[in-house]
Amino acid sequence: MRLVVLAAATAIAVTACSAVTAESGPATTTGTTGPTTTTTTTGSTTETVDDGAIRLLFTGDMLPSDALQERAAEYAGGAGFDFMPMLAEVAPIIGAADWAVCHQETPISDDDVGLSGYPQFNAPFELAEAQRAIGYDACSTASNHTVDLALDGIEATLTTLDRVGIRHTGSARTQAEYDRPTIYDVEGARIGHLSYTYGLNGLPAPAPWAVNLIDPEQIRTDAAALRQSGADIVVVSLHFGEEKVATPSAYQEQVVAEVMRSPDVDLIVGHHAHVVQPVERLPDGRWVLFGLGNFLAQQQVFSSDPTPPHRDGVIVEVTFTPGTGTSYDITQVGYVPTFVDAPSDVVRIAPEFSRVRTEEALNRRGAPLVDLTP
Repeated sequence: MRLVVLAAATAIAVTACSAVTAESGPATTTGTTGPTTTTTTTGSTTETVDDGAIRLLFTGDMLPSDALQERAAEYAGGAGFDFMPMLAEVAPIIGAADWAVCHQETPISDDDVGLSGYPQFNAPFELAEAQRAIGYDACSTASNHTVDLALDGIEATLTTLDRVGIRHTGSARTQAEYDRPTIYDVEGARIGHLSYTYGLNGLPAPAPWAVNLIDPEQIRTDAAALRQSGADIVVVSLHFGEEKVATPSAYQEQVVAEVMRSPDVDLIVGHHAHVVQPVERLPDGRWVLFGLGNFLAQQQVFSSDPTPPHRDGVIVEVTFTPGTGTSYDITQVGYVPTFVDAPSDVVRIAPEFSRVRTEEALNRRGAPLVDLTP
């Protein structure tokens, strides 16, 4: 959602947004801004042409550890939790997209009772308020931590996201919610979004409909159902891979190959590795973002080094432009490297050492990426 966001903003503004297969709210949600335009100047005449392009933005893992929760409490000065100081520097980038999607890896409390970090998370509801304030419209919620607090945790998370106006996909409170396909209506394009995880850390799913598990055949079926429901674009979020490993695993490669047998899937967005992984453009013009690293996370359990790769992340903006008929083509994929600063835990535009690391990981498949760093 395009917003005007001040770098020092702390006010919370909540409105509406959407998701797929395990979500809530109405089946479509209308964006809040006008379409992308191209400005052409000839002599003394300037003409603005609507090219119908839309910009979808994706970020890495939101993993609010004990340390991040403590930092948010410090920023709040003893009155709850304040995540805005951690997010304010990148807020203008998030808020400028036509549709911005986060990956909420953990449960979020609806009352800030029983908060916890690793290994079974329960984040303050102020995190969701900050996410909405900086411009997120939706979140994928299927991860290995989705059922950390069983069905109660899913219910609290989705209720909180509903309250602040963030749509969601990947987990559900009821069979009916799981069954309901949702299509985002963004600047005239209808965008389906699916979210799945490789597993649940050995915990049982509280119900078959509570969280989506990776099953390529089911994903292909779900993507086809979205197309039949009118989706122009289908995005699949996958929580998979090996932690701290920048090279996609054999499992990731296999899942991607099987999912992309479906002609209905336009884009795969990956999470879970906690480090940045490659981006690949397939021969048919579809794209795979294997792993976007950590967006807001502090995993010192991995290392005492204040500059480790698990503080790297990347904001990816994917531009879809109308093609023939009702189809859309991906015409640009841009990126902004980010880094979770130590000890402030502020998400910043990546410093040089982090940028080099991120660009090396992103470019391993030779995809034609555009650096959008402001």
